[in-house]
Amino acid sequence: MVIPLVLLVAAAATASSLTPPSLVHLRGASPRETAVLRDLVARSATARTLAGQIESEAVIVYVEIKTSMPRGRGATRLAAITPLARFIRITLAPVAHPDDLAALVAHELQHALEIARAPDVTGSDDVRRLYRSIGEDRAAIAAFETVAAQEVGARVRQELSRALSKGSRAEKSSP
Repeated sequence: MVIPLVLLVAAAATASSLTPPSLVHLRGASPRETAVLRDLVARSATARTLAGQIESEAVIVYVEIKTSMPRGRGATRLAAITPLARFIRITLAPVAHPDDLAALVAHELQHALEIARAPDVTGSDDVRRLYRSIGEDRAAIAAFETVAAQEVGARVRQELSRALSKGSRAEKSSP
């Protein structure tokens, strides 16, 4: 009787690590962005981890795609603060390939998590201070970058490429 219960618990733990988290704190600004987020967390273990970490913070992260931004660019901003949560807005430019967009989303989610983990960040000046301490360019005023966000974007792109190449090999070997 103990062994089947242990196997059941182990199977549930494995399944939950593969199941995308429910996205309550991470939201698309429209059905299009929501679909991008759901696809990303379904296909990338790194993105699932990021989404799960964001879900555990007192933030709401909105993701929007704007054609007015320079192609392939993203920006993460602290949009508002309430007694219950801080609101973070990620704005992305469209890109040619869906996996490039997914990697860009993951990169910006890392920035959102960096802000979320700093509860003292409650305004623009605080964001600048945060990125002066954790960012690559300590003199930056408006555009910030971290090694962690670059690594996350690259890792997600690699995960998606690996999944795509596995899928291509599986299709070729099918009768």
